[in-house]
Amino acid sequence: MSSRLQRVGDWQLIRQLGQGGFGEVQQWKNLRTNQEIATKHIKNVEHLSPDQELKLRERWMKEYNWTREFQDLPSIVAGVQLGNDSSEFIRRLNSVHIWQLPVIFLEYCNDGDVRKLLQRAQNVNGLVQSEVGDILRCLRQAVDFLHTTCGICHRDLKPDNIVIHRHGNGRKLYKLTDFGLARNSPDNTQIQSVVGTRHYYAPEVVESGKYNSSVDYWSMGVIGFEIATGMLPFIPHQKPINIHLNLRNKPRNCIAITEDLNQNDRFHFHTEIPVEHHLSSHFASKLKEFLSLALDSNYSRRGIQEATDGVQGESRSPIIFTKIDRLLEMKVLTLFVAFKYKRLEYEVTSAMPMSELAKKIAQDTEMPVNSLYLLLPTGHPHGRVTYDTQPIDLYVSEWCDTSEESHSPPVMVYVFNMKHYEYSAPSCCMTNLVQQCINSENAFPDWVMERLVLEIHYILSKERETMRTMLFGFKEYAMTLEHDMLAYQPAIKAVNSEKEQCYGALTQFDNLFTEAKKLNKLNMVNKTEFESNVQKLVSKGNEIVSLINQTISHYDSSLRNVREEALKQSAEIYKLFVDSDKFKLYV
Repeated sequence: MSSRLQRVGDWQLIRQLGQGGFGEVQQWKNLRTNQEIATKHIKNVEHLSPDQELKLRERWMKEYNWTREFQDLPSIVAGVQLGNDSSEFIRRLNSVHIWQLPVIFLEYCNDGDVRKLLQRAQNVNGLVQSEVGDILRCLRQAVDFLHTTCGICHRDLKPDNIVIHRHGNGRKLYKLTDFGLARNSPDNTQIQSVVGTRHYYAPEVVESGKYNSSVDYWSMGVIGFEIATGMLPFIPHQKPINIHLNLRNKPRNCIAITEDLNQNDRFHFHTEIPVEHHLSSHFASKLKEFLSLALDSNYSRRGIQEATDGVQGESRSPIIFTKIDRLLEMKVLTLFVAFKYKRLEYEVTSAMPMSELAKKIAQDTEMPVNSLYLLLPTGHPHGRVTYDTQPIDLYVSEWCDTSEESHSPPVMVYVFNMKHYEYSAPSCCMTNLVQQCINSENAFPDWVMERLVLEIHYILSKERETMRTMLFGFKEYAMTLEHDMLAYQPAIKAVNSEKEQCYGALTQFDNLFTEAKKLNKLNMVNKTEFESNVQKLVSKGNEIVSLINQTISHYDSSLRNVREEALKQSAEIYKLFVDSDKFKLYV
């Protein structure tokens, strides 16, 4: 871009957002209206052959036209059509653009892309569950729209092409972009060109060049695995030929391939998601169903549900998007059992009774139901657990985002034991790879050591998060004790007031009785018995007053201890452990 186009009218060039093999994207801002846009330009075309130039021209115009058609779709970056007051800006940018092709004007997304998100230190073992779900929702909506409404397949799905826009309230929207390789989707399988980015394109693209729109399903599966685990599913460190041969031979339900640590050229086919992730077991189970469907090497059945009743001629229907829908509909309630130092997760529905949830907790904690105390974190919309509470009431959708930037409580419910219990932390969880490396004296290749670092990071970050959750829970417990004690304060004050009145009346009566005796004014038949009863009444009254004073003193002492000791100590311990990140995992 010429230096004279750093500023055109009200429009100021802010920065370059990114660049690829043949293009670059820039950020512009209107200084008068504060509108921000992204512009896409062609670059680095000196060494193209005439055929390559022709194809690039065609792809550019297709993307230009499609982006102008994609309006008001939350999951796709839309083209921007500027008003007449920006006509000079448009003309100037187009005048210096190559081959007299139009510059592509796009809506600006202000928080980078999913590739950059994955490259952050805290995400090396995958994203948190809410982010995984939001990205899959974006892909589901965008790809379904492209296939069914537009009749095109994207052909270059990858984290780099999913951009992020953050609203002022912190909410993030994920949007699909870059339609330079998109083309009309064939009704039947056709011979196509080899497209896409190596680790994300389907096996048939390389093997025969014969494929259909299910290539996008494969890419969705690879992205789904990567955002959930932080790594690509199919031996990315290997040579392309080895990757391709293993993909050709993998079983239908295989969702990942790894190389044997001790024997070169021996590979393992996995049907489960690795344990090093930040997903609930329920979410991971549903995600596995989607991945096995999306990562089927046979493109003719990929994303298709086949008949299971053995009836011949039964039609097949695509369910790839239904799998994602079911995944996103799931509501997973998160709990932390303080006396077990253990996180629990249960899928809840509106029909689930509290007795069922209590039974599950009791089974997983090996404690009777009547000894469990459920505590809701400060700010929980349900407030407190009552006899009318149902499990679905405890689920808070906003708290599914457990990323550090969300500042959400680490869980939705804390579980404490109302009876005495010895608190003890379990031993640190060790992954299979870490255990193997500890017990082996062999030297490992670079790819193993890189993976080892990531798994050690996972272990440390998991332990840190569990400790943070534990401390957070005890801090909440102390605050709840204070709150509950303060709830009795009006009653304590009322009892004290009644005590003062009764004690005053009793004292006055005793004084009058004593004075009457002195003046010999007690003219009654049962004088002795009456005097005895008065003494008993005064004695019992003084005893009750003493007990009330002891109760008030105990209440004041307990409240003072909660405030000065429990709250103070829990806050100090919480700060000590959370702030002293010895390994600098989140710097």
